[in-house]
Amino acid sequence: MSGYLVEDKLMPEYSVKLRNRKKASHPEFCPVLVIKRKDSRFNLESTQTDQYTKHVVDDIVSAPIDKQVLLGRLENLLIRREQSLELANQYEKIEERYEQVFESAEDGIIVVDAESREVIECNTAACELLGYTQSQIRGLSASNFIDPEVTGDFSMFVQRVMTSDGGVTENVTCDTTWGQIIHAEVSAAQIRRSEEQSVLILLRDISERVRREKQIRVLNRVLRHNIRNGMNVIRGYADLIPDSADENEVREFANKISNRSDNLLELSEKSRTVSDAFQQDNRIQSLDMVGIIENVQEDLSKQYPDARFKMSMPEEVQILSNKYLKIAIQELIENAIIHCDDAEPLVDITVTESHDKAEIRIEDRGTGISDQELAMLEGEETALRHGSGLGLWLV
Repeated sequence: MSGYLVEDKLMPEYSVKLRNRKKASHPEFCPVLVIKRKDSRFNLESTQTDQYTKHVVDDIVSAPIDKQVLLGRLENLLIRREQSLELANQYEKIEERYEQVFESAEDGIIVVDAESREVIECNTAACELLGYTQSQIRGLSASNFIDPEVTGDFSMFVQRVMTSDGGVTENVTCDTTWGQIIHAEVSAAQIRRSEEQSVLILLRDISERVRREKQIRVLNRVLRHNIRNGMNVIRGYADLIPDSADENEVREFANKISNRSDNLLELSEKSRTVSDAFQQDNRIQSLDMVGIIENVQEDLSKQYPDARFKMSMPEEVQILSNKYLKIAIQELIENAIIHCDDAEPLVDITVTESHDKAEIRIEDRGTGISDQELAMLEGEETALRHGSGLGLWLV
């Protein structure tokens, strides 16, 4: 039905049905034209205050009806309807595009009702990030998974979003259903869909970025500490040389200065390796672990000709990893060589594989890793306690 032509005396009887029809056809415009009887007080202004006709009547023509006037009014209403049909079609296309973007987005997207603060929509990426199913997350308050210590009371956070012109962006921590805490960047803005005000929240996992920033801070502290210590040693022995008359003692001081200088040069090379590692492509790809180990062993055999290797490996082990793997293996094997007091250090390398994982064991005859170095590996490096180098930190 394109629209309705109704006598004014029938409006009390049909107004509710007409209102329901108009709501059902939204966003398509369903016009209602009322024919006003002679001497009737029915008018367009009164329809907007009357409980039966409010938001129902779109136009009125008075009897006796002038054909040209009626046709003109009908034409105007039908033009409005055609325009509404075109807008409805555009709206449908926008909704389809919205759904496509919503579901295909790599970042998590959550839509929260501005009044109830409950989740009304959530894309697949957000569900996977937080560990919820669609049915589980709908109806929850976002405060269930966004740390309130960062956003404050979630109601106040939503209020800030609703009063902001350009939205709100904050770094937060989120709790997943499996107990993991992730770092996320939250960008929130108000949107209106249908007649309801909502808040659209873009959830981007920045855990890797936060981890790298923390690593860089630790790296900077380690570098400053080691360089400062090394230069203090060099300066100390250099100060002793002018006061020493013993040629052997001077030679010993000079050797210590030379050795510590070599250590600082090695540290500089390691720091460059770290810098290169941060800039490398870290995408996960299929790699042959055995092939990587053989290449590393061949390179280190040339660098340390006295080193011996005892290897127990299959011919090939395909794993999913990134290019950091070779750096880690090289650092572990080299660490096993240089920290062994034997004239011919022996390194045992064993690779085993099960159904879904592979394991590499690198063993030496050294004294083991100190508690201080282990603390650094766990991220416990402080201003008063530093590791002695970057090799294990790289791993």
